[in-house]
Amino acid sequence: MKQKLSLLFLLATSALLLAGKVLVVKVLRSNLLAKPDFLSASLAPMQKGAKLELIEMQGNWYLVRNAVGLKGYVHQTAVAESKTNLSGIIPGKKGASEEELALAAKGFNEGNEKKLRGSKGYNFADVDWVMDWNIANTALAAFIREGKLK
Repeated sequence: MKQKLSLLFLLATSALLLAGKVLVVKVLRSNLLAKPDFLSASLAPMQKGAKLELIEMQGNWYLVRNAVGLKGYVHQTAVAESKTNLSGIIPGKKGASEEELALAAKGFNEGNEKKLRGSKGYNFADVDWVMDWNIANTALAAFIREGKLK
């Protein structure tokens, strides 16, 4: 009986600590999934910066609620805990420009930008083409099954 009460207390405490935590999508795009599985059906697309309410943790997966109240799963690698900062009260430019974000998404950072500056022959049309692909998880799961991939 004492063990059951201890377990119940631990679960209740964990739920209280998680309640109200806000996660932010840190990848360019992802999906809110029906089950804690990468090949699960997508419930809704998510873009970088979207805020999610943490409901429960299940291993490396989070059960979350999105802005419109839809519940689903997201992998921990796609989100970060929201941090509040005071940068909004400081005047001046804040954050990265849209161009800087686009370059970062293509793998550019300050170090490799210096190496490539002035070089010719870099065409990112193919990268943009791949980034525009949107393959449904169900189609991907069928491809893996049919091809007997592991």
